[in-house]
Amino acid sequence: MDRLWTPWRMQYVTGADEPEGPEGRAGIFLDALADADNPDSLVVHIGTHGFVIMNLFPYNTGHMMVVPKRRVADLTSLSEGERAELFELVSETTAVAETVLNCDGFNIGLNIGSVAGAGIAQHLHIHVVPRWLGDANFMPITANTMVLPELLPATTARMKGEFTARTTRRHSPGIHSTSGSVVYLPDEKKFVLRVSQDGSVVLPKGHIEEGESAADAAIREVSEETGFASTITNWLGVDEYDYQGSSFHTTYFFAVGAMTPDVEAHLGTDTVLVDIDIAADKLTFPALTRIAERAIELVGRSKAERKSAE
Repeated sequence: MDRLWTPWRMQYVTGADEPEGPEGRAGIFLDALADADNPDSLVVHIGTHGFVIMNLFPYNTGHMMVVPKRRVADLTSLSEGERAELFELVSETTAVAETVLNCDGFNIGLNIGSVAGAGIAQHLHIHVVPRWLGDANFMPITANTMVLPELLPATTARMKGEFTARTTRRHSPGIHSTSGSVVYLPDEKKFVLRVSQDGSVVLPKGHIEEGESAADAAIREVSEETGFASTITNWLGVDEYDYQGSSFHTTYFFAVGAMTPDVEAHLGTDTVLVDIDIAADKLTFPALTRIAERAIELVGRSKAERKSAE
């Protein structure tokens, strides 16, 4: 029998467990849940007994975790209601990932206890990892490298938008579920805004079609209403309102825009380009002003991060 010499693993055999106090790694999930209202939060959905959070260090694109709200270390410590909802959330998470990412399959599992590989052993969590044919190949093994086609804030935004839209449709069947974007043009330092038939200045948005993700609907609506191509990069928030006897729920994304030949037909008629410093003041409705202010904050943060890197 061949032997693989691994002296570095002796620490796992002889070493004592590291204590995980309330302020240590064991509290990461509950800290994230407490900060879920923060637009930058990785929490994408909250249920009665559990919630869904993006993995900060994903095995693959769209890697999410289903976590009980109560800190327990193993399945036997969960109540019947908690167990039922957690696995319903796993099912919902796979449905969201299929709609958003068009994945071919999933790795779903739990690591219970440090010896089984649980990084946060004191708080049970179920991994849901989307998979595609040939997605990772041997990269994680031979090159210690993960292949991720988009940044985590973009994936988080698309997942959060989809969970939000699905939950709204489920609990409010009569509501119109729509999505849109604040579109930023980096070279021009302007936002793309839309002028409605009544003269209102609004954000491009529209109805989410059957089988379409909220993010894909936002991209399509931006293209149809303004001619710009857009790439979603972050989450902005939601707006709920009534109009002409109907109720609407809109999820808003932050997106980077690019010119296309179709833009010319919209400029000067139903589309305007506005300097980001005055865009919030140009919007007709206060709820949209708040969404635009969040977008302005993201642009400013991005500039600061670039200067810091330089």
